Amino acid sequence: MKIAVARETRDGEARVAMVPELVGKLTGLGYDVVVEPGAGTHALLSDEDYVAAGASVDAAALEGADLVVSVQPLATDVIRRLPRGTATISFLPTMQERAVVSDLRDCGVTAFAMELVPRISRAQSMDALSSQALVAGYRCARSSPRACCAASSP
Repeated sequence: MKIAVARETRDGEARVAMVPELVGKLTGLGYDVVVEPGAGTHALLSDEDYVAAGASVDAAALEGADLVVSVQPLATDVIRRLPRGTATISFLPTMQERAVVSDLRDCGVTAFAMELVPRISRAQSMDALSSQALVAGYRCARSSPRACCAASSP
């Protein structure tokens, strides 16, 4: 199975869908992980970090992928290039991204929206909303505690 890590293209997105530590776990299980060049740059991860973890870096990473992981939904032009039967995992605010949802449906691409994973104790390890809130709070506190307090005050 080929898992592709997409480079984020939306303005202001500094996250990456997969870190090298996870790449090593997946390749150890026999999965082929391919990363688009520069996918981790904004998260301070180099292409070399991914290669050292067992991934390959290729500009055509999404071609022929069985699963594409990203933080934000893929762009419509990218979705239209994916083969039918491909699956994606990302955040996917369905009400704000109706065109993306339509393209996914029309192209036969299955989408898993991380924010729609039930927030129950059995699924706690997959609770993307809580983990992202935790990271945001940590980054906020480390970068500018005063700004965070001011922003959260009524």
